[in-house]
Amino acid sequence: MKFPRDDRSRMTAELAIEVTLRYPLPWFSPGDLGLQEVLSPSPRLLGATGFRGLAVARLGGWPSFAADPQRATTALRFLTFWALLGEDGGFSEADLLAAVRGSEGLPESVPAALRAWWEVARRCRAAMGPAWCGRLAEDFADWLDANRCEAHWRAKIEADAAYPARQDLLPIRVASVGVAPAIDFLEYVGDCPLPLAVRSHPAHAAVRRYAARLVAVQDDLVGVAEDLASHRPNLLGCMLRNEGLSPAAAAAEVEALHDESLCGLTGASQLLRAEFPRVEPVTRWLRAVQTLCHGFARWHSTYPLDRHVTHLPSGPGLAIEIEYV
Repeated sequence: MKFPRDDRSRMTAELAIEVTLRYPLPWFSPGDLGLQEVLSPSPRLLGATGFRGLAVARLGGWPSFAADPQRATTALRFLTFWALLGEDGGFSEADLLAAVRGSEGLPESVPAALRAWWEVARRCRAAMGPAWCGRLAEDFADWLDANRCEAHWRAKIEADAAYPARQDLLPIRVASVGVAPAIDFLEYVGDCPLPLAVRSHPAHAAVRRYAARLVAVQDDLVGVAEDLASHRPNLLGCMLRNEGLSPAAAAAEVEALHDESLCGLTGASQLLRAEFPRVEPVTRWLRAVQTLCHGFARWHSTYPLDRHVTHLPSGPGLAIEIEYV
């Protein structure tokens, strides 16, 4: 089953190379169609609609797995501050990570925006404890490192240096896409804290890794035109400019990467369920991971609403489709 395109884009998309992102049919929920209602090229960050008007409120399908509306609101506020602050917001890494941890005694001199983020993090810390906040901060530190690496590559690409190799770029994109901190929040939003035995199991790490890879592949697909124009390293850009693939061949490679990541995520999820069959938080958490990955795919395939085709600097465009199998 494929999700239908509207008539506005059909003629344009017919001239483009179709890239198909396959997802299991059970992952689909009619409620996901509501994603289209809140997406816009310029998300409303302020106004009479308040927080519910934020496009980020549907990012990744967050409302679908919220156990408590208040927790969902807290997590979405955190994600919104993150989006507004950008890669580092101009803050020192120490202050930024202290805010993420919700640590005691944040310096009075920190900017108001960072203090607001810290106050939201304190709510999470009260519910989840300092260890959870510590893991969240570690994932943020990895995200910062990956962004610094990308910035280094970006400067080199802008100076006409070669693109990084795919095997070097992929793990950096998996980290810089920011899915790891988002997955941390699934435990908080779904009120399903995972026991240490689960978090220590290799299948848990595999679920997180493949989920982040799924989203990274999708993110680079929808952002390839902008990334190429701004010299930001991109997986498709690597295929086109480093490996010399044609747009059609690069599209096939993207589909293969997506399918491989989905298979890895499905297999790791089945193993985790088999290892912990009576741990209810595992079941809820895995369903939340599915919703997150599928929600990002739905968001990527429909954003912005008036453009269903990614236009490359030269050659045909890429039309993103979701197919349920």
